[in-house]
Amino acid sequence: MFEMLIEQSRLILTGIFISFISKVIYKTTPTGFMSLGKYRTKEGAVFIYLFATCMLGFFTPVVYILSGFIIDTFSLLSIIGIIFLCSIFIINQSVPTWKHTTPKTLVMYGSAALLFVLGIFLPLIV
Repeated sequence: MFEMLIEQSRLILTGIFISFISKVIYKTTPTGFMSLGKYRTKEGAVFIYLFATCMLGFFTPVVYILSGFIIDTFSLLSIIGIIFLCSIFIINQSVPTWKHTTPKTLVMYGSAALLFVLGIFLPLIV
C-alpha cells in the first residue's frame, strides 16, 4: 500500500493542487455560487464553471510537472506538510462557517508548516 502511494504521489499531489486552485476560483454555498467574492447568477455560474473546468484541464499537465518537481526536490516529510497545509486550506474554504484563524486551525497550519520545515532541515542535520 505504501509503495503504491509513493508511485502515485505525483498524481495525488496534482489532484490536491487542482482542488486548491478550483476553490480559489469559485465555491458553492447553501445560498448560491460565489466567484471572486461575489454571488453569481445561475447563468454566470455555468460560464464560470465551464471556464474553470477548461482552464484547470489545460493547466493540469503543468501542475503534474510541478508536482514531479516538488516530489523530486523535497523530502517526504516536507511533502506531507505541503499536502496537509493545502488540505486544511481547501477544507476551510469549503465550509463557509469555518474560519482560517481559529486556534485549532492555526495549530493545524503551524503543524503543517513545522512538518515542511523539519523536512527541509532534518536531512541537513542528520
